[in-house]
Amino acid sequence: MKDLKRYPVIILLFGLIGIFFIANLLVPAKTFSEMENRYLNQLPKFSLSAIMDSTSKGYAQKFEQYANDQFALRDQWISLKSRCEALLGKTENNGIVYGKKDYLFEKYRTFDAQRLEKNLGYLEEFSALNPDVNKYIMIVPGSYNILSDLVPVGLGNIDQLPLIEEVNSRLAKSGYTGVDVSANLLAHADEDIYYRTDHHWTTQGAWYGYERFAHAMGLAAIIPQQPLAQSAEGFWGTYYSKAKKYDAMADTITWYDLPVNGVTIDGEAFDSMYDMSALDTRDKYALFLHANNGVTVIKNDSAPEGAVMVIKDSYANCFVPFLTQNFHKVVVVDLRSLPKGVNELVKTEQIRNVLVLYSFSNLSSDANLPRIRY
Repeated sequence: MKDLKRYPVIILLFGLIGIFFIANLLVPAKTFSEMENRYLNQLPKFSLSAIMDSTSKGYAQKFEQYANDQFALRDQWISLKSRCEALLGKTENNGIVYGKKDYLFEKYRTFDAQRLEKNLGYLEEFSALNPDVNKYIMIVPGSYNILSDLVPVGLGNIDQLPLIEEVNSRLAKSGYTGVDVSANLLAHADEDIYYRTDHHWTTQGAWYGYERFAHAMGLAAIIPQQPLAQSAEGFWGTYYSKAKKYDAMADTITWYDLPVNGVTIDGEAFDSMYDMSALDTRDKYALFLHANNGVTVIKNDSAPEGAVMVIKDSYANCFVPFLTQNFHKVVVVDLRSLPKGVNELVKTEQIRNVLVLYSFSNLSSDANLPRIRY
């Protein structure tokens, strides 16, 4: 014992390791991280074959992921790390860079050109299968491309705008009408059209997209009455979840209580386009359309006759409510939750207008587009 007192640092180190080891044994595993807005890895199942597997699906690799996700006081350590990095002058974390006016931006220096090529081919097949349907394509650029004045100098991200133009030009040959949402967003870049802490556009940004789509269809875009506007503060988006910037500024999420008569999601009736319970969670954006579901059908008896289908990623979730004021029926399809049946749905719902709405990053990375052929 006397000899051990000569090495206080070693004793302290082993003491801390022992304390955290015991704490990790006592603290139950968490399923979901509210701070990071993602599900956490759980203890993998032990088996001899899993032990022998050296791939990312092996036991050792999964156990490492589990240990990284479940160590005691994880959220507190993440916050401490963010503060320390700020003191050291670090201006990015985990692929998220810190811009002006408290905006966060994602590094986006490459994209999967092969996947994009395949996805465009699937869209062309969908067009060939539905020659009598009016088809529109709207591709939303990332916030850094529109809010360029707020982006750190030398970020080096790819320019999505000419790529979007190329996609629109190519799909025009297959019968799609390209909706140039980028120009409208650039014209309003000084407004709150993207969230500071999230990758999505705001409801205001989505309205500018809706305005362009209405113009492309020859419709009058509705201007929602301000008394219908609702809002909730304290929205922390995906960029914040990745960066955990300790002094980030939360966003305010806004929606309009527009009148509709019926909402069904995957066959189940709901009384609203909005899931108000999402406001009590970290992922407040899930408020819109009750998040990402297979088939959502919204009817509005006060709107003009006609139907439109929106095949989409999550950018459309805050966009769709505006459409409900122009069409009696809006059918929303999310391919992530709909394995097949899109073409059958076009026929059964008597759809004559289809809008494909994706962000560029999702269009070039989504592995679910093949489902649009069935």
